[in-house]
Amino acid sequence: MIKKDIFVNVSPSETRIAVVENDQLVEYHIERPDQSSLVGNIYKARVLNLMTGLKAAFVDLGLDKNGFLPLDEIPFKEFSDIFEYEEVELDEEYRSKELKLKENQEIIVQITKDSYGAKGPRVTSYISIPGRYVVLLVNTRNVGVSRKIYDRRQREQLLKLGRKARPVGMGLIIRTAAALAKPEEIENEIIYLKSQWEKSLSEANRPAPYLIYAEPDTLIKTVRDLFNQEVRNLYIDEESRYKEIIQYLSRISPRLRSRVKLYTEAQPMFLRYGIEEQCRTIFERKIWLPSGAYIVLDQTEAFLAIDVNSGKSSKEKQAEKLALSTNLEALKEIARQVRLRDIGGLVVVDLIDLEKKENLEKLVREFRVMIRNDRAHYRIGGISEFGLFQFTRERSRASLTHALSEVCPVCKGRGRVVSKMNVIGDIMRWFSNNSRAIKNRVVELWVSPRIADFLTLTQNENLSRISKEYNLILKLKTDHSIAEDDFKVMVV
Repeated sequence: MIKKDIFVNVSPSETRIAVVENDQLVEYHIERPDQSSLVGNIYKARVLNLMTGLKAAFVDLGLDKNGFLPLDEIPFKEFSDIFEYEEVELDEEYRSKELKLKENQEIIVQITKDSYGAKGPRVTSYISIPGRYVVLLVNTRNVGVSRKIYDRRQREQLLKLGRKARPVGMGLIIRTAAALAKPEEIENEIIYLKSQWEKSLSEANRPAPYLIYAEPDTLIKTVRDLFNQEVRNLYIDEESRYKEIIQYLSRISPRLRSRVKLYTEAQPMFLRYGIEEQCRTIFERKIWLPSGAYIVLDQTEAFLAIDVNSGKSSKEKQAEKLALSTNLEALKEIARQVRLRDIGGLVVVDLIDLEKKENLEKLVREFRVMIRNDRAHYRIGGISEFGLFQFTRERSRASLTHALSEVCPVCKGRGRVVSKMNVIGDIMRWFSNNSRAIKNRVVELWVSPRIADFLTLTQNENLSRISKEYNLILKLKTDHSIAEDDFKVMVV
């Protein structure tokens, strides 16, 4: 049985949320004033231009980047990006329809994916308001029930309740948490979500672009989506936010209030429970496994590449057995790392080669079990003849490592820098190519401190030769703003 707890650390500059299963950090959320997710926010937008080739439109949301609106949307696919993905059994099949828009038209849209890199946010015209037990589908009439509610009879009962309780002209998705809720709790939430939408519509009279509905912050969304009967306790170290959670639970799930604990001890909570140390591994490229094997994660522009290495692992003497056990151990850690780092998009894993087909099939089968607790949606491919295992994980926001890091000013994101000798070669060629302009002059050579140290320690002969050959006075200067692979020359 999985022992699950949620820890919330609140400070003036950020709120950190850690989800721990069996003492292992599996999810880590951090919210800062300048890095809040906009997923779920609803805007009255203005159509800027139609891209017929892309079957899409760009809309003005009043943000730094324009929204991307596909014109041939598939309703439930758009809904599933906003709340945790749940396979849903629908009473009727959704049908996609193409939006008919014109430039300068005003339209209500909802953000389904945050801006990423140069791309603006992705938006949909299908509006949904997530709650704890249900998702209110504003402009479709379908009713669906999460397939994660495994009892068929219970699903049918909830479907019947949903059809009866859904507001006129709207639809519902019954979420997994509804399995443990009372019918009146579900009905009350439907009434509340409908009132929230009606309140938002009252704001829609203003001219576009305008925000008409904002999703709750990360803490309340975590309580709404993650804090359930499977969680033993939620610990929080700030009293005002503790009271806010209690107030929220009083409305939606009073029975869970006793599991919310205000942490008041002197030792920082993340230190006491060993979370701080685990947080540091989020940026590690190499992850060691208990057997002595390790995985290496490298993020490229197109996909995340993961290499599995047997390393010091030698428990099994038979090569096939060793490869299988190492691959299984690696996949378990890979499932944890992609969930922890919130990595979206394509992932390619270079496994240790296996000969037997049944072992390859076992890896894929076991991986499906390993990702069962991840709320994100996966598409899993097979293992190629080259031992490459591919899968995709849905992306609704930038990965945690992307959100918490910046492009290296030295290597510009390449992960490697030009060698010192290569920079020296460029400098020597510059002096050779500009010999006439610098002869008999005072010349300042500006480089980074690291290159200056290297020149002083190993290139004195070359610097003396330049001075003599071109009859100049050469002065070596350092500047921290100069990149490691660059230099400047000033002729005085």
